[in-house]
Amino acid sequence: MRIISADAQEALDSGRFTVRCLLSVHMDDPEDVFAIWDDVGDIVVDDVVYKGAAGRFTIQTSVSVKDLSIQNLDVTLSGLDSEVASLIDGAEWHQRPIVVTRAIIATETPTVLHLMPEFSGFLDQMFWKETPGGTSEMRFRAESASREFSLAGARTRSSSDQRQRDSDDGFFDFAASAITTQIDWGRTPEVPGQKKSKPGGIAGLIDRWF
Repeated sequence: MRIISADAQEALDSGRFTVRCLLSVHMDDPEDVFAIWDDVGDIVVDDVVYKGAAGRFTIQTSVSVKDLSIQNLDVTLSGLDSEVASLIDGAEWHQRPIVVTRAIIATETPTVLHLMPEFSGFLDQMFWKETPGGTSEMRFRAESASREFSLAGARTRSSSDQRQRDSDDGFFDFAASAITTQIDWGRTPEVPGQKKSKPGGIAGLIDRWF
């Protein structure tokens, strides 16, 4: 369930709103951010200036799955001249963090009312198509940050591993022996004593009945 602000809910109820897409790619330098949005003019969100690029890029609809599999996202930049294409191609874009956000904006007084994070991941591949004497089209494929869920950590629940972190921490000293320790739950079962049969066995018992 998404929780949105009261102002955004009021705009949604009245129908006086629009939804825009914000895309940002962060480089090593915190001030070096490639940020665009699908409208005209510039907009500032969280101290990041998003340049207007209406009709200049498209983003594949993101998909959520419950099995934690890695879902890719394609971003296509179109209408690039050769100079801009060469600048992007020469940048260190590989494995740069990319964030896609949807913004609810009031139409009467253009104000960002609510931000909805949609995708977070890393740029992984780039495909580009160039038209001779014309413009170029670049398509970036991003991997979701959910890929981290499938990575196995190097830490183990053992005394040796824990003492590498803190030599005085013996929390896992008995972890190895605890695996083979037998634990009796409830009352300890008692072995019934062996009953002694009466003289004469079954035949003697029959004689007593009759």
